[in-house]
Amino acid sequence: DLPWRRTRDPWAIWVSEVMLQQTRVEAVREPYRRFLQQFPTPSAFAAASDDELLSAWRGLGYYRRARLLRDGARKVASDHGGAIPRSVEALGELPGIGAYTRGAVASIAFGHAEPAIDGNVERVLARHRALRGDPKNGAVQREIRKVVLGWIDAQRAGDFNQALMELGATVCTPTSPACDRCPIAEDCRARREGLTAVLPERKAPRAAVLVTARVALILGPRGAVGGRIPEGEPNHGQIELPGAGILQDTAEHELAEVLRQRFAARIQVGGTVANVRHAITHHRITLHAHSASLQALGQLAWFPLDDQTPWTTPSRKVFRAALGTSGDLRA
Repeated sequence: DLPWRRTRDPWAIWVSEVMLQQTRVEAVREPYRRFLQQFPTPSAFAAASDDELLSAWRGLGYYRRARLLRDGARKVASDHGGAIPRSVEALGELPGIGAYTRGAVASIAFGHAEPAIDGNVERVLARHRALRGDPKNGAVQREIRKVVLGWIDAQRAGDFNQALMELGATVCTPTSPACDRCPIAEDCRARREGLTAVLPERKAPRAAVLVTARVALILGPRGAVGGRIPEGEPNHGQIELPGAGILQDTAEHELAEVLRQRFAARIQVGGTVANVRHAITHHRITLHAHSASLQALGQLAWFPLDDQTPWTTPSRKVFRAALGTSGDLRA
């Protein structure tokens, strides 16, 4: 029983599917409710500013998804009169909608017998049919799609797609699958051949890159000193505490000079007041926040500590660690 399963509104379903990409279900509930309250239609989101977008998406990460969703909403507003098109082909032409999202919206909202194949479905099919090779490989993908098309219930396509995804999420899990309570275990080849632990075959994950980053924490009546992240860097457009960048190793003695060169700011750096951890893709970041005193802002600025200011998640973690839990600083 999930909020996005109580509706057939194509916009609400589209929003949920984008939010759920690379994000845990529990982490989506509150942002989903908040987002649809603020942007109940594609046209409403099409008109959102960058800061409104970043604020509405806070806590979900991977902000490129939100920008692509807004691109799609703008296309709906400009080319379809604000109504999400019903056809599978027209859905696929919207920016930010790939094969999976197209299948999910088409089947759940409009009843089209279109597969919605995510990582859970790939795992179920790779095991059930003992498919060797990476499911992201084109040939394996085509075989999975062929099987799902043969299975799909044309009368309840949306329910079928969600059931198949649920099977992968709750029963045919990546490790220790519950084969004893699987409804399709009887003719599962991986179970019969002892391959559940090795299927699906995936590329080896990238090795983790350890990063030690540092920022200056300057607080005052107007909030905290921060800088807007430029285009081309992770989380561009958001506000971050001043440093070399979240993916840049920085030694303690280098921080003041980095801030002078990067922002033309003169800041006296003191001791560490907070240490937090953060992950971006394969980077594992330890972020040290230093107390600091401001001598010249340069290109930096004061920003309030509230939910409307698009502070980065690492910055919000620093605020919570340094200041204690605050309802205004939810990540």
